[in-house]
Amino acid sequence: MYHYSLLLKINFINYDYVLILSKFNFNIVNVNSRKGDIMKKINESLNKVVYINDFEENDPFEKIIGNSKTLKESLYIARKASKSDSSVIIYGESGTGKELLAEAIHLSSKRKDKPLIKVNCASIPDNLIESELFGHEKGAFTGAVKRKLGKFELAQNGTIFLDEIGEMDKNIQAKILRAIQNREIQRVGGEETIKLNIRIISATNKNLEEMIKKNEFREDLFYRLNVIPIELPPLRDRKGDITLLIKHFFNKKLENNEIRNISDEALMALCNYKWNGNIRELENIIERILVLSEKSLIDIEDIPYFIRKYNNNCNIKLKEITNTEDSLPKIFNDEKIYTLKEYEKLIIEKALKKYGSYNKAGKALGITHRTVSLKAKEYGLEKLILWK
Repeated sequence: MYHYSLLLKINFINYDYVLILSKFNFNIVNVNSRKGDIMKKINESLNKVVYINDFEENDPFEKIIGNSKTLKESLYIARKASKSDSSVIIYGESGTGKELLAEAIHLSSKRKDKPLIKVNCASIPDNLIESELFGHEKGAFTGAVKRKLGKFELAQNGTIFLDEIGEMDKNIQAKILRAIQNREIQRVGGEETIKLNIRIISATNKNLEEMIKKNEFREDLFYRLNVIPIELPPLRDRKGDITLLIKHFFNKKLENNEIRNISDEALMALCNYKWNGNIRELENIIERILVLSEKSLIDIEDIPYFIRKYNNNCNIKLKEITNTEDSLPKIFNDEKIYTLKEYEKLIIEKALKKYGSYNKAGKALGITHRTVSLKAKEYGLEKLILWK
């Protein structure tokens, strides 16, 4: 019995079409002879699904790779937000591309020809952050040998990007709040009031509302920043984009028109992995693979051991959910060809029957409870829930 992975063969030379069932951890199957014919029919019946970003030429958002529904929803909001001067806050785990999205918003805005000043709030020592943000006058403190312009002033008429905004202490939060409210600052040690004309984009990997409850983040600052919130999904919730990203990183990392391919098994191992470090981790792994392997075909043995080990554990989970291999549809033996949605519904149904809750089913399948909930609603499986 084969576990159909819903991954069709990829070839980076010929740009074959790729299809992945986004959220599930299945075994890759080497398709040949009759099985290959069936796969061909499935592929043809799907009208050649091609992952193409429908971007205009020179669109800053085209650097953001992906076609998943959750990402498209975030990009839709970001495009709308770029046409205004409203404050934007980007939520997302480390490595999801918050800075890249901030750049795209700025470069699509009316301020695109003005500065984009980036500030990593987590990397500046507490005793220097006020000077870094607002500048200082000569002699303001020991070591201040000349006037220095701060990040807010350098961003004049442009955009300031406050990354990791949740890492600042409340004293600095209060000063940033005043700067945003009054649209003016004073340099440390100075008396001159400097009027500001800037756009604020911030980002965080933390839950600011929870921080407010714990008195770790100012509620009034939160409401100033949280005018247009945008959430970037983690890579584990957009696994259908992993193949696109791998292809992109292959093209980015390879030099002198070098051509390298990747086997189905290696590709599936990468697609199945949890990617806690998100896109940044994926890019680093692709670079590592390409540097350490000199082969023209990247195979499963070229994939780091911890990723292969994770895939082995996922295979065990799948068997636990389905009880026996024979409980899966025999798509290579039956005359009937199962559609993607039929197969997806079957896996969701079996997980819910076994665990009875969105949380437990999601953990077993390696997806979020929200995704399980949405799929259960889509397929009319909510009656299988014993507790939420």
